[in-house]
Amino acid sequence: MTQLVRHHALLLLFFMVCLTIESLGQKYLTRNGYVHFKSNAKVDDDVEAVNRSMACAFDSKTGEIVFNVLIKNFTFRKALMQEHFNENYMESDKFPRATYKGIIADHSKIDFSKNGKHKVKLIGTLTIRDIPKSREDSAELEIRDDMIIITSIFGVACADHDIKIPKLVEDKIAKVIDVDFQVELREAPGK
Repeated sequence: MTQLVRHHALLLLFFMVCLTIESLGQKYLTRNGYVHFKSNAKVDDDVEAVNRSMACAFDSKTGEIVFNVLIKNFTFRKALMQEHFNENYMESDKFPRATYKGIIADHSKIDFSKNGKHKVKLIGTLTIRDIPKSREDSAELEIRDDMIIITSIFGVACADHDIKIPKLVEDKIAKVIDVDFQVELREAPGK
């Protein structure tokens, strides 16, 4: 039952991403993006998780980009870590998703009809726990035949999104969490 609910929530999330940029030009979509985070703490047992169901939409004409991640879809090596992450830190029942809305700066200088790699800047707002934070991060955009691949590595400060770390475990969780993602986007049907 839980897997069915997650599947329906993911489909709903995907359609929300599509509707968010419905009026855009040349759209590229995925609902199978990859996002990984790791807390490089002072102890041996790093806290890390992976989510392989991040939805993303990108418009190559306007540069607009949207990401949606269901928090409960992060998986950990240890079930107890996953439970604490969802219940204590992220409160994922109350704040079920993280979103990013922004643009790829200078997208108009990229020829999307030619294969190649481009260093780009993502400028937008990351919202976690309903707390928006403006960001500017480096990324790589690769055009490979019929697909656009976007990757990035950046840090997210727990304090920026009111993620409270109890004193008891503060040496086990870094104040800035390392995040990396990759999305492989394909042209939306019907365009």
